[in-house]
Amino acid sequence: MPAMQGPLAQVLFERGSELWGLCLPANERQPVVQGLQGASSFGVGDPWALAPNGRYLALARNGDGQVTLALAALPGGQLQEVGRYAGRIEALRWSHDSTRVACVVNRRDVRTGDLQEASLHLYDVVGWRDTVPYRQAFEGPDTVRQELWLEGWVPGDQALYVAIAGDRTADAGMLYALNARGGEPRLVSADYALKGGQAVSAASARVLLRARAARGRAAPLFVAGVAPDGSLSDIQPLSPDDWTVGAVAWSPDGQQVAAERLETQAHGTYAVHLWLLAPDGAEPRQLTGDPIFREEQPVWTPDGQAIVFGRWRTERPEPAGLWTLHLPAAELELLDESGLRAQAVAGEGR
Repeated sequence: MPAMQGPLAQVLFERGSELWGLCLPANERQPVVQGLQGASSFGVGDPWALAPNGRYLALARNGDGQVTLALAALPGGQLQEVGRYAGRIEALRWSHDSTRVACVVNRRDVRTGDLQEASLHLYDVVGWRDTVPYRQAFEGPDTVRQELWLEGWVPGDQALYVAIAGDRTADAGMLYALNARGGEPRLVSADYALKGGQAVSAASARVLLRARAARGRAAPLFVAGVAPDGSLSDIQPLSPDDWTVGAVAWSPDGQQVAAERLETQAHGTYAVHLWLLAPDGAEPRQLTGDPIFREEQPVWTPDGQAIVFGRWRTERPEPAGLWTLHLPAAELELLDESGLRAQAVAGEGR
């Protein structure tokens, strides 16, 4: 892994099979990790996650029935393997204080594909140790097998959100909370699930939700307060009821939300553009609308002054680069012609 020189990159992103770092506002970039296996956003490749303080990169490499977890100190550190497990990791989630990275390992029978075990692992970068606060084994042909998905850390880092659903079903699962010290999952909601993207705001102690029950073709967005144990309160609609909302991202101060809005077009296709929503009741504001592009996976810069996102061409499945939108004027700037799926953190000095 080539060393990154100079200030810590504020934005990391995928470029083909490589992970690149980009320092804003100088737009200086260089490769950080090479040999990524596929696209992590589709759950078929190597998930990676940047610690909120920008000091660590976590990367999982999935192989044939085995997965390794590696960490690198930034800037310039080499990836070091810190865990090897039987199974597969679909997502990595850092605690809000950047001291622990969480992953769920689902292990399956290599012959039948049956789920054999689901476990939650927490790797502590301060003590350099791996703990397993939850593990569930499934044995026997009549066992009810339930897959575990990692959703994110609850504000305060005392618990984590997970989704649990019957294995090999179309159900997206019900929302549970797991204490980071151990214990059984506690049901949080059978009616709502966490939204995809950056759905948890530690700054405002709020979460973004979607309804599990179908509402016709619509999939609106909801916002709720959250307690340290993960309990939800005061669930309210955030988007218009007839919207279909994709990935979301809280602003650093927890006062605004960047969201993908999907609008049905001819021949069953969708237009996907970015909107700005505010829990204080302000009217939704459209940020992008060029019909030749679809926007995806928005993330905020740490100062809250810009949103970084990927673009795809509408007429063909071809990436159109990594862009940033400067607020409040909504000025667009191309950052990298081949970049996608960014994560952003604070720069040098944090």
